[in-house]
Amino acid sequence: MKKIFAMVLMLTMLFSLCGCGGNETGSSDAQIPTLSVAYGNDLHCCLLNVAMKDVEAFADKTMRINPVSESQFELIKNDKAIAKFNVITGKTGAECATMMGQGHLDFCFCSNSAMQSAYDVGTDVKILSPLQGGGVSIVMGPEVSFYGYDDLKKYIEDSPTPFKFGYPSAISGPRILCESMFKDAGFKVTEDPGDMSADVLMVDLKGFQNLLGSIRSGAVDAWAGTSPAQENAVAQGMGKIVLKLEDFPPQGQWTNFPCCVLAGTNKAVEEYPEVTEALVSVVVDCIDYANADREKFAEINSALIGVEKDVILASNIVYTSEPSQEWVDGIEKYFNAIKNLGKFTDRLKDANYDTVKNELFEFSFVEKANAR
Repeated sequence: MKKIFAMVLMLTMLFSLCGCGGNETGSSDAQIPTLSVAYGNDLHCCLLNVAMKDVEAFADKTMRINPVSESQFELIKNDKAIAKFNVITGKTGAECATMMGQGHLDFCFCSNSAMQSAYDVGTDVKILSPLQGGGVSIVMGPEVSFYGYDDLKKYIEDSPTPFKFGYPSAISGPRILCESMFKDAGFKVTEDPGDMSADVLMVDLKGFQNLLGSIRSGAVDAWAGTSPAQENAVAQGMGKIVLKLEDFPPQGQWTNFPCCVLAGTNKAVEEYPEVTEALVSVVVDCIDYANADREKFAEINSALIGVEKDVILASNIVYTSEPSQEWVDGIEKYFNAIKNLGKFTDRLKDANYDTVKNELFEFSFVEKANAR
């Protein structure tokens, strides 16, 4: 009986120790939040890749990333983990907006237009930092001989059927810019493939991965993309750039025009200001890296995005974390374009641009990072 009692006592102690160990680990993990961040496989949104892959280059930073796996990292401040992040790659702006609205995404790198649209339909988001400017072009088949707005306009005018124009995401910057340009030119624009009276048929290609083969397949006659999609189309002999951003009408207005941003939900920003500050700081350092070492930046992203290094180097994209007056004025042009196209349906439908500046812009974190 004594032996049985001793065995029961020993097993009880073992189970108790195991339970305590599990609770300690859980409480340790529970001390820091696990959040999510999403970005696309394009040069507009790929900045975190360098912090994930060239860890040594950021080793002396107060705030940095410690990669745990391909899809998770720890956010480090003063050599201590302050958050874990699940990384979701390959997402468009529309997907990011939807995921934020559903509560499945905390931070994202995507078009400013996607975040304006998300706010419009009731998702509380903050635009935390600019990421880049430029890097948008219109591509047609490689056999096309012209370049320039006037020739593109004439091509559409002469087309016996609606000109099929593709875009990567429903509320992406390229879609908003190009649809606005077509309507300003007086073209009848539709999303209805049965409307043969239209001049331009807008086609949602549902992702950057579907741009490259869309002309050859006959799905579209042209598409608007973001770098490196258009440079890769040229390199692969599957497309020709017929209009770059700097030549969109009125010429010169759109050169290095702002596009993508770092954004977060109000909930994440307000509940985790220290984490938000650290993430913004890392992004600013990634932007500095991209500008200081284009070769290394291209080498890292070549493998991850899946294009040749020279394709990335051919891009004229400009990275910046400075929310300058010029940048703010540029976002207003997006706001006006979206509003004039009737894409806002709720909170921004009858609002003016001050609403965007007051409700969406939160630049205190990036201004602090830039002032270091």
